[in-house]
Amino acid sequence: MLKKITDKIKKSKNFLITSHMSLEGDALGSELAVYALLKKLKKRAVVYNQDATPEIYSFLPNVRFIKNHIAEEHFDVGMILDCSDSSRTGKVKDALSCVGSIINIDHHISNTIFGDYNWVDAKAGSTCQMLYKLCDRLKVMDKNIALCLYTGIFTDTGNFTYANTTEETHRVVSNLMKYNIHPSRIDENLHSLCKPQDLMFISDIISSLKFDSRKQICWARIQRWEEKDYDLTEVVFSIMRLLKDIDVFILFKAIGKNKTRVNFRSRHIVDVNMIAKFFGGGGHKRASGTTVEDNLDAAERKVIPFVKRYTNGIKIGRKQ
Repeated sequence: MLKKITDKIKKSKNFLITSHMSLEGDALGSELAVYALLKKLKKRAVVYNQDATPEIYSFLPNVRFIKNHIAEEHFDVGMILDCSDSSRTGKVKDALSCVGSIINIDHHISNTIFGDYNWVDAKAGSTCQMLYKLCDRLKVMDKNIALCLYTGIFTDTGNFTYANTTEETHRVVSNLMKYNIHPSRIDENLHSLCKPQDLMFISDIISSLKFDSRKQICWARIQRWEEKDYDLTEVVFSIMRLLKDIDVFILFKAIGKNKTRVNFRSRHIVDVNMIAKFFGGGGHKRASGTTVEDNLDAAERKVIPFVKRYTNGIKIGRKQ
């Protein structure tokens, strides 16, 4: 499939690039790396997203060219990156009706294979890790592309600490480092974020921690979720992951009167994508999410008993 995609890119002139709503590092890194790649190949490219770019990613090259509104026009190719379903592009899906072909590049195990060209690798740590192969095949790489790819890999592997970090991940990063990027600066941009009131907000979430009787599942909840310019969800999970021997972590976030966002993470054993799929969501084996059309209490009453039943009999503990 990679050869077919590279051939399609070479033959086409006009590209629409997009990703999922609620943008994060892998989505933006993928989009901007592909944008820079296409520009070096003398192609016309437009990055179009439903949501505004979070401020913490303003250090990424070409971020100022991302559009949240475009005029109706035809594109030869629509490149949808790091997105498990075309519906997750939000309002951008309307523009996709004006493209000749759709290239779908993603690493979510829940991908619905919606494109004309589908390159989906659930074993890859990030979409940016996959895109390194595309750049390599097209013989295109520079400092800007390397910075974008590194950022996506860094964020989606939890700073190289998640189970999706592999030998291949480090091999790719080693090659990207040859382009004079500075990991310490990237880390500072992404993680030197919190104001005192943000830490108080996080403390409210952590104070709600609950555990199952086996001490293998941990969950927290917040009555009124506040969107930030950075991924507060991962900050909370990074704290929860300090707990020894627990494999499943869940965060319930009230995002409306009768709407609750539920995020799942696992350390080594449990496939939380299967849990999320039961409730209409999806994602990765170790990181998934869903939205439950119910209030916070009702969502907790629905989800937690199912997770307990799902994990019953699964031997959970510290992986050797």
